[in-house]
Amino acid sequence: MIDIHCHILHGVDDGAKDMEESVAMARIAYEDGIRDIIVTPHFNDTFLVEADLMLRKSEELQRELDRQGIAIRMHPGNEVRFEGNALFTDYKRSGKFAYLGSPAKYLLFEQRWTFYNDETPEFIERLLHDGVTPIIAHPERHFFFRDTPELLLELIELGAWTQVSADSLVGNFGPEAAQFGQWLCETGRASTLATDSHNVNRKPNLRAGHDLFVQYAGAEALEELEARTKLIIQS
Repeated sequence: MIDIHCHILHGVDDGAKDMEESVAMARIAYEDGIRDIIVTPHFNDTFLVEADLMLRKSEELQRELDRQGIAIRMHPGNEVRFEGNALFTDYKRSGKFAYLGSPAKYLLFEQRWTFYNDETPEFIERLLHDGVTPIIAHPERHFFFRDTPELLLELIELGAWTQVSADSLVGNFGPEAAQFGQWLCETGRASTLATDSHNVNRKPNLRAGHDLFVQYAGAEALEELEARTKLIIQS
């Protein structure tokens, strides 16, 4: 399995606090069946983890995993918070954040937790025009998408993908996130699944998410989802 959203890098954001915890998370992920992880430290006004730091930490972790014989491959990325088109343009011009995988064909981005940014449709269109597929991180956890699904449906219709979190499906973020995540799966609007794991307690659990996805959408839909996810690291 491939995890496209994981805060496994040590000492950079609210994820793994040190190398020891990063390795422990990797062991849990391997036991869960995960073989590829896109590292996605936050890129926002609280944790501005720039691409050069992400790459250096990712290489350090890969060397340690190789040394300890944990057969998981790390891939570059960021979880970019969308804070408006002007600021995103500045960050893009300076190359401060990382797209998922390589080359730059997919971008994982999230909304603020307090409000929906009404510049998002234009942002989606600009990315698609540049040949980049935007992936909306954990939409099931945002109250404004649950309260007004049309906001999310507009973005999906424009061409954005979604990333539903396994923790949401198993109920770790409450019944509302679980129900909305289930609806996204059932209606074919869950483009990808990921763990969004942060530590050994909020741990990698992609298998549980896949099992529930099959219950909600069927085995064929899961095969399509896995094929779609594979494109991200094979691009």
